[in-house]
Amino acid sequence: MRNEMIGAVVRRAIEHPEFRRRLLDSPQDALQSHGFALEQEDMAEIEKIRTTLGETEAGDVEQRLVSMAEQYGVHPRPEV
Repeated sequence: MRNEMIGAVVRRAIEHPEFRRRLLDSPQDALQSHGFALEQEDMAEIEKIRTTLGETEAGDVEQRLVSMAEQYGVHPRPEV
């Protein structure tokens, strides 16, 4: 279940740039506003992802998210 929740957060960050920005700025607020209720372990994982993304060049963030999503078993929808 843990990977599914984290994967859902990563997918949402890929599909919604505003959520992605809010997730980087204020993860708790972003997650709550989108209806995610994560346990402490999941929040720690989200914080690791957030830190990694914060160190990534702006243009590479989406590609990093896609790579992370695949690690959690999520295959983002292709752009239509």
